[in-house]
Amino acid sequence: MAVFEVSTTTSEGEPSTVVVSISGSMTVQYAGELKTALLTVLDSAEQIRLDVGNVTEVDLAGLQLLCSAHRTSVQLNKQFVFCDGYNEVVKKIGREAGFQRHVGCALDKGKSCIWVGGKH
Repeated sequence: MAVFEVSTTTSEGEPSTVVVSISGSMTVQYAGELKTALLTVLDSAEQIRLDVGNVTEVDLAGLQLLCSAHRTSVQLNKQFVFCDGYNEVVKKIGREAGFQRHVGCALDKGKSCIWVGGKH
């Protein structure tokens, strides 16, 4: 099992954009760290880009935290999207857990759901 790490960087040339890079196991044992990192970024950035390209393992807790972060961003009128680093591990587990959708949830008025259509 790979060690969980999360880091944030300000996007070059876009000071209101923060990139959250997650690597390793995005699982329940690291849910507290991930939640804290996501809440901190949601509090400070207008646009959040999520890089999960180096995630090696994910479980329902990790997926739920991403969904919750997206919903919170919608309520705060902020943008929350995956970077190009979206990977097959997250995609596969998201699909198997039923997160991929054809339309966003009731909160998703701006059609920004991270699970719609499988593209991110």
